[in-house]
Amino acid sequence: MRDVTDLPALDSRVGDSTPSAARRAGAGGFTLLELLVTLVVLGLLMATLTRGIRLGLRSRDVEARIAAGASQLETTSRVLRTLISRAQPGDPYAADAAFTGTPHAVSFVTTLPEGFGAAAAREADVSLGVDPGRHLVLRWRPHYRRWIVPPPPPSQVALLDGVERLELGFWQPGTGTAAGSWVAALEAAEPPKLVRVRVVFPEGDPRHWPDIVAAPMQEALKP
Repeated sequence: MRDVTDLPALDSRVGDSTPSAARRAGAGGFTLLELLVTLVVLGLLMATLTRGIRLGLRSRDVEARIAAGASQLETTSRVLRTLISRAQPGDPYAADAAFTGTPHAVSFVTTLPEGFGAAAAREADVSLGVDPGRHLVLRWRPHYRRWIVPPPPPSQVALLDGVERLELGFWQPGTGTAAGSWVAALEAAEPPKLVRVRVVFPEGDPRHWPDIVAAPMQEALKP
């Protein structure tokens, strides 16, 4: 019987084809399956990142439009309150009424604030209404108690876009025991005690504007 010591020595390279050797050989690279999984994960990450960026940009755009709309509403509200609060009585000897209001438009004499084509505040005949293009429009021209020439055509300023209509109301105090009330139309030499302005936007418009109620302070403007 041969002694085990007589067997030839095993070459250390015999195990090169074993599974453990294969794993060691592939430890420095990636298998095709690993590459596919990595690509899928990267694709999902890129899609998620792109969607997040688009959503962020869209949200910022919406916020900017909301802020711009709110600023425009605030500016328009301030202008309307200023014009109404400065409404003045007209010439008692003039044939035309100084204040004329209908359910959807109003005309009166007031003092324009600076910035409407004049370097300083000035008296003007103004009218407010919504044009066919759905713009809330202020029309005005200088006020003179008696024109000796034909008056010029009024200037026009669009205060607000995308307006369906104006709904106006005018408060008239009662006489005697009768209570005061809101009326939808008024033609008089004196402004009413209160003017209510409601801006109605088209259906589906997200803008909502509370009613403006302003009191003409004509007594304070008299010399």
